[in-house]
Amino acid sequence: MIVKPSTSFLTTDSDAQLVKDITRILACMTGNPAYAKAAALLLLIQAALTDFSTALAAAGGGRKALTAIKNDKRAALCKLVRSVANDVEEESNGDLTVLLASGFIIQKPQHFPFGELPAPGAPALALGTHSGELEASVAPVYGAVTYNWQVAAASAPTVILQTEETTAASTSFADLAPGIVHVVTVNAVGTAGTSDWSQPSSQMVI
Repeated sequence: MIVKPSTSFLTTDSDAQLVKDITRILACMTGNPAYAKAAALLLLIQAALTDFSTALAAAGGGRKALTAIKNDKRAALCKLVRSVANDVEEESNGDLTVLLASGFIIQKPQHFPFGELPAPGAPALALGTHSGELEASVAPVYGAVTYNWQVAAASAPTVILQTEETTAASTSFADLAPGIVHVVTVNAVGTAGTSDWSQPSSQMVI
C-alpha cells in the first residue's frame, strides 16, 4: 500500500487545534534532513501561521470583518500546508518512518500492518495561556492507542511531577512551578505493547 500524509485535519480542525497541529509539523520538519528541500516553504508556513494566530486573536470579539480576515489567513495557511504535504509524500517515498517524522499522520492507517511500536519523537513544547502551564505534542505514532506523558524538573529528571494518559498525541500540564525548566517525555501504547520513552524536551515555564 502507498503511504501518504493526510491533510484532512486542515478542514476538520478547530482554529485552535489547527495552530497546535501545524506547530507540531513545523517542529518535526524544521531541521529534519529528510525534508531539507522544504526549508523555504516551512519558513513561509511559519510566517502564515503567525499571521493566522494574530488574526485569530483579533477576531475573538466576534466582529464580522475581523472574522473574515481570520478565515482568509486560515485558507492561505492551509494552502501552504497542503503544498508541503506534497513534498512530504515525495520525499518519504512510501517510507512510513520518514513520513511520520514529518509530524503528519497517514491516510487510512487502519489498513497498514504494525507490530512493536517505535518510541515517539521528542515532544514539541509550548507555553500555555496561563502561568504554570505547558503544552506538549508529538508526531502521532502509527498503531498507538494511547500515550503516556510525564514531566519533571530538569534539575531532577528522575522525580516525576505529573503524568498524563491521552488518546491524542498531545496534552497539557498545569500548576508547574514558574521560572523552572521542565522536561517532558512520552511513550506510545498499542496492541503489541508499550514503546520506549522518547528523548526528553525541555522548556522553562513562566
